[in-house]
Amino acid sequence: GLLVETTAGPTLAPGDQVIIYTQQRQYVYVVDSTAIVEPTAVEVMASTGNPTTTLISCYPYLVNKQRIVVFARLQN
Repeated sequence: GLLVETTAGPTLAPGDQVIIYTQQRQYVYVVDSTAIVEPTAVEVMASTGNPTTTLISCYPYLVNKQRIVVFARLQN
């Protein structure tokens, strides 16, 4: 299983931590930026060549016409 935890409240901003837990270890990522995009903007999922994670969710809450994207880089 996979568990994701943040050090922020309900929103993520640059500098916030995202912690991803696996059965073997935890990975700590630091948020670099966020973006609001259209659902068709699949380029946000492109490989970066660096150890990063991209979190994507429907936006805004209960409307879901766009996507909020959080880009974070591996800290450890």
